[in-house]
Amino acid sequence: MENDLYVATHEGIIKHDGQNWYTTTGNNHDYMGFTMTKDAFYSSGHPAEGSNLKDPLGLIKSTDKGKTLDRLALYGESDFHYLTAGYDSDTIYVINQESNSELKTGMYYTRDEGKTWESSKFSGIESDSIGSISAHPKKKEMIAVSTRDGLYLSKDNGNNFELMTDTFMVPAVFLLKDAMIYSTIEDKGIHLYHQNINEKEAAEIQIPKISDKNPIMFIAASHEKPEQMAIITYANDIYITNDSGNNWKQVAKEGKLE
Repeated sequence: MENDLYVATHEGIIKHDGQNWYTTTGNNHDYMGFTMTKDAFYSSGHPAEGSNLKDPLGLIKSTDKGKTLDRLALYGESDFHYLTAGYDSDTIYVINQESNSELKTGMYYTRDEGKTWESSKFSGIESDSIGSISAHPKKKEMIAVSTRDGLYLSKDNGNNFELMTDTFMVPAVFLLKDAMIYSTIEDKGIHLYHQNINEKEAAEIQIPKISDKNPIMFIAASHEKPEQMAIITYANDIYITNDSGNNWKQVAKEGKLE
């Protein structure tokens, strides 16, 4: 959806067009698992105070940037904190943390917006703490999972995962067509890397000076122009770059929009 940056918050969606921030006037819900695709966004979460929607929201979709919401599945049953969708494939993956009327706990994927679900074996991940999940923009069977003990990639719908990095902490990952962008917490500080999907060698991306106690928790990039990226830290500092990290602009500091 264009090259604007959309950020989901506990009180609705905000947008940055490269110069200014804009806020929504309606559907200001507590969005969780928010993910953008070419023509829509998918999310979960909790309704805003005073809303007549059921809590939790289940799997929801919007094709008009949040003006209206379509309730797709498990409405009133599930809040998916871990949710991702392919930018062009619209294959949706979730990690279900509590059983509901249709799904047990574990990883699932759907190719028909929640009408039917397939379970993933989730085999090969040697970690007890997950940071984020990211679906490949085109390849329906590919998904990455960042964990406390490294970055894992599956090429068979989340059934089997391969460790793609050393076993340092990886809070966030974002899949592009041919590469992965991911953040790390290492003894030498906070880092951001770009790595080809089919390789183990990574190239470091220059980042702003960030405290060791303020790791990068969210990453987003444009699929049309991968040199355009955004990072969000633990303290809700937001930075954007248009040149692959050579220059960064801070657009929010500790959650305060600039």
